[in-house]
Amino acid sequence: MDETRKVETRAKALKPLRKFGKMLVGSVLAAGIMLAASKPSRASSVELMAGNERSTLDLKASAPVNDKLGVFMRARPSVDYKGVISSYGLADLVLNLSNGLDAISEVRAFGGNVVPRAGMRYSAKTENVSLCTVATIGLDSKPYFESLTLLGYFPTIYKTLKLFAQVENISDVSATGHDSSKQRIRLGVEQGGWGAGAAVDLTETGNSPTIANGTFDWNAGGYVSRKF
Repeated sequence: MDETRKVETRAKALKPLRKFGKMLVGSVLAAGIMLAASKPSRASSVELMAGNERSTLDLKASAPVNDKLGVFMRARPSVDYKGVISSYGLADLVLNLSNGLDAISEVRAFGGNVVPRAGMRYSAKTENVSLCTVATIGLDSKPYFESLTLLGYFPTIYKTLKLFAQVENISDVSATGHDSSKQRIRLGVEQGGWGAGAAVDLTETGNSPTIANGTFDWNAGGYVSRKF
């Protein structure tokens, strides 16, 4: 009886969170529709990575709504060499708070689920170095915290030819501990918006990932990219 009451109490406590989450989903989708109807979005980058396990397309696009508000979208469809397709996508409504600091309302789609999230983003860039950090929390019934760090180094090698070195780390943590982490490492060259080079994607799942139990995965190969 006590367990039943606890479950009912927990469900009641989550109702406002779920309601806000639905409102957030609606607001981001509405902003996307408004954006599509008013101002054309633009692709900011496209990357095709082919590795030993799978091939992945990474598409990023953004567009301004006004001076303070913008929309950012990312889609990562992937297919392995057995024909199994997976997909991941997100749409962010981004509010600029100050120089480099933004508040984010997010809708994320993966594994057949659509999840609302909210968080903050900080970005900075110099001539040769870029940094972006994002922290978000889910607003559904099973929330988890996610941190993303993207660090890039792009020095000029010769005239318009640049080195491209980038590391992206994404880590998810919930009440049960470490859910998963991903590292995407790129090392190549860029010229005129086009890039190519070596690529490695790593994935760790659970609190003690190992190759033996299948909780550590790697996909190594090469990539080609285009920035707009």
